Amino acid sequence: MGLVDVAVLAAVEGAAQALPISATGHGAAARLWLRAVDGGAWAVAAQLAAAAAIAIAVRQRLRGALGEGVRGLARPSLFRASPPARDAALLALGAAVSLVVAAALRPYAARWGHAPLAAGLGLLATGAALASTALAPRRADREETDAPSLAGMIAAGAAHGVAALPGGSRVGAALVLLLWLGVRPARAVELALALSIPALLVSGLAEARALHEPAPAAAAALGLLAAFAGAAAGAAALRALAERRRIAALALWIIPLGLAMVAYAQALPGPS
Repeated sequence: MGLVDVAVLAAVEGAAQALPISATGHGAAARLWLRAVDGGAWAVAAQLAAAAAIAIAVRQRLRGALGEGVRGLARPSLFRASPPARDAALLALGAAVSLVVAAALRPYAARWGHAPLAAGLGLLATGAALASTALAPRRADREETDAPSLAGMIAAGAAHGVAALPGGSRVGAALVLLLWLGVRPARAVELALALSIPALLVSGLAEARALHEPAPAAAAALGLLAAFAGAAAGAAALRALAERRRIAALALWIIPLGLAMVAYAQALPGPS
């Protein structure tokens, strides 16, 4: 691919990692309609850059959670008394569950990763989940919570891991569940984004180890910059949508894309 193609695809990859619009679904669409190739140095750089941009977007929450979490190791009572320490415990638990679930589903994700029908159905499920947030109970501010329960965070982590399947959105799966659990939209966005950082790092590093050819420096650097910009813009847009309670509007893009993927798969000769 040319450098322009790398820049566009990396920017879309970064934005799709921060927005609940499915990076795997958009990757499948790119392979079909843009004749893009899989993987490579730019894809690894895009995932690592997206993780860095998301970490910066939620840096205040992460800084407090990390600081109080370390203190809580020496004083476990902080995990009950300190909200930042509780954040650290919840994020660690949710991320661990997500990574375990995603690892268990990895063979299926690899098997179906190139199937347009699987990506299309996943996109439709993602779009339907996001659309459902328009029906989520609108609680008064005093009835909303800053954090889910331990069971709620385990469920969010599991949903985050399952969304590693084609067409799924990790940020979207966790965000939808947290909103239905009554977590304030701004906090739900922060928690969903923070859950994605370990997943992106693990995935990016695993793909980096699997590279068999030297990475072209220009493609890797361009992918890094474009994905960082895309993820930063995506995180800011997601926060703005959540504050206005307009997350469901993203379904207007995802569902038509899913329908197009399913239609393409049905038009293919033989198995899709």
